[in-house]
Amino acid sequence: MPKLELIEEVISKTDIGEKCSINGRVMNMRKHKERIFMDVGDYTGKIQLVLEKKDYPNLFEEFSAVTSGTYISSEGTLVENNRQTKEIKIDRLEILAKSILPVNPTPWQINGLDPQHGSQVFGYPEFYLSNPQRAAVLRIKTNFINALHEYFQNNNFTLVEPPIITNKTLYGKGNAISASVHGEDVFLSQCATFELEPLAMAFGKVYTISPAFRNEPSGSKRHLSEYTHTKAELLLANLEDLMFLAGDSLHSSLVKTIEKSQRELSLIGKEINPDGIKPGNQEIMTYDEALKITKRKGSITEHGNGLTRNDEIILTEHLGQKYVWVQFPPFTSEGFPYKRHPENPDLSMTCDLIAPHGAGEMVGVAEKITDSEELIKNIIEKGLKEDIKEYWNYILLRHYGLPPHGGIGAAPERILYGLLELDHIRLTKPWPRYPDRKIRATRQMELNPWKDNRLEELIKKYEIG
Repeated sequence: MPKLELIEEVISKTDIGEKCSINGRVMNMRKHKERIFMDVGDYTGKIQLVLEKKDYPNLFEEFSAVTSGTYISSEGTLVENNRQTKEIKIDRLEILAKSILPVNPTPWQINGLDPQHGSQVFGYPEFYLSNPQRAAVLRIKTNFINALHEYFQNNNFTLVEPPIITNKTLYGKGNAISASVHGEDVFLSQCATFELEPLAMAFGKVYTISPAFRNEPSGSKRHLSEYTHTKAELLLANLEDLMFLAGDSLHSSLVKTIEKSQRELSLIGKEINPDGIKPGNQEIMTYDEALKITKRKGSITEHGNGLTRNDEIILTEHLGQKYVWVQFPPFTSEGFPYKRHPENPDLSMTCDLIAPHGAGEMVGVAEKITDSEELIKNIIEKGLKEDIKEYWNYILLRHYGLPPHGGIGAAPERILYGLLELDHIRLTKPWPRYPDRKIRATRQMELNPWKDNRLEELIKKYEIG
């Protein structure tokens, strides 16, 4: 079995006239009378292979019927053609895995980010994850998450592992996802704040980049039911400290992401400008100030309700499409562990960074409660009194040396959805979970829409369907 080297790696270290080995999938093939041209690629790029009939008549015959998607292994000489483009003149060619399904269009014939191809791209994600644009967005996200890890670890944060299966909800049971484990009714984690606070007591500064779940019924292009949550918690931090940490971590990580993702950004025709996220480059205003601006421009949001997407668009347009921190939103729209404003208990000691162009909230920060009575009152006010025992150990931290502290939270999917100006946040996940896309197979699912003979044989043989 040949050792896998990505195409970009191979081409970058091979000089014209030298031998090399290429492994990858056939993206396109053109057969002429005396030669076959094959575009073979992986997510790092593609290269044209040229097979001459006069040199390898048997191979020529075998590969005449090869279709897109077939995985091949090859050896040949790197040459430059008349168009000054590199290609490989083949000496050896082997099929490692044959593609027999007539998938149409193929992953390499479409722009996978175009919503008109949504039914193919998300109906058969196993096929269309190989689409170059889809793969590029996922690779950018990988680079971004890697950069976030690097930032936090370089700043002495400890990576921790909060549980996914939990007995607590942050915003109540209505939008939580339930599960049954060992006979217990539990939830999939909405937010790791309950676990990060005791971990911060152990390590001082902690972070996690882990899955979070929310029963999101809205069908909004900005929301997913399963997403990645970047959370950091640190002791002795106030709102100003947290705003700096949030902005600095995102800005630093985006600079590194841009540096490492030039090929991917070029492929999808996007540029990212991180300057607006750099600490000090945003507008800062209170919720009351923001609401006055949106009200003057026709907003119907009443005081005490959170800003809507339309409010966010109005606000950032008013500010010339700048990022804006909105401080002290109403407590009713925030989680119960967050402190109330000392001068107005109807407001919270939280702050959200709103991105322009309708992308919405990019990161949120919050000072947390250190007084047990205040926390108990908040839990009761949020309608969770009957479940208060589930939070009791968390409450008890306030009687066991928990100092002032706070945290930040951001979803890489939401950030890249906004910065890359994607049509839908679903493009940031390989298997996105959102209301319009069923997770389980339906009874109406067609097993063999391509009418493939071999597949039909297997379906009949094992009585599938």
